[in-house]
Amino acid sequence: MVPAAGCAGANATAAGADLLDFINRCSFATSPEQILEVFREAAEKLGYDRLALFPVTPQARRTLGYSEPMPAATANVPEEWIHHYFANSYEIVDPVLLRAPLLDGPVIWDELAREAPLTPKQRRVMAESRDAGLLNGVTLPLHGSCGETYIISLATDGPRPPDPANLAKLQILAIQFLAAYARACRRCAGELPQIRLTDRERECLTWTARGKSAWSIGKIIDVSEHTVNFHLKRGMAKLGASNRMQAVVAALRLGLILP
Repeated sequence: MVPAAGCAGANATAAGADLLDFINRCSFATSPEQILEVFREAAEKLGYDRLALFPVTPQARRTLGYSEPMPAATANVPEEWIHHYFANSYEIVDPVLLRAPLLDGPVIWDELAREAPLTPKQRRVMAESRDAGLLNGVTLPLHGSCGETYIISLATDGPRPPDPANLAKLQILAIQFLAAYARACRRCAGELPQIRLTDRERECLTWTARGKSAWSIGKIIDVSEHTVNFHLKRGMAKLGASNRMQAVVAALRLGLILP
């Protein structure tokens, strides 16, 4: 049992390192397109090579600078399918698009097709998406702090389904991706300055968010209390915060740290 526990701990550490690397790459990306590419690569490692981000509600579309319910970003989704989808007004009847925003967890397309009562047109949407090469689809609902709702749909171009155990990690990555992507869109529109925290600043703010004192953080990351306070003050200055908790809230809202 001891080796298994050690293995589980190592896997958890590796997963945490992957997530931190993902956040770092999103933080240093300078455009929405670069952030989309970071997420595409991460999703591909988890088995999904096709993705689309939809701002569902009007507030979500305003946040990303879109006036129509079109996908804000896509990767490897056939353009013919996108044109066919909207030309036939499938967004009005698509059971995934209708159901996912009401949920907190993922919608697996094949399960929805088997279990939900669907109209003939809804079944046609599902069948034609498979014919277009969107297989093993899953949709992740995402809800913003201002009431906006988004969905991220992912699929494969091959019949072999990805590991279902990856869905929880994919949901976390999607949340971080959306925060970074929306921030980049607002920055491009001139609404936000670009904020970059160093690894130490992010680390100290993360532990502060988890209720640790500067002394305790110093013990955890093996630096002095004075050094922790130095990094926290620099983080506060970058985030325009007058105290540590304001800095933590700002960093969480911007997706720069995890709770």
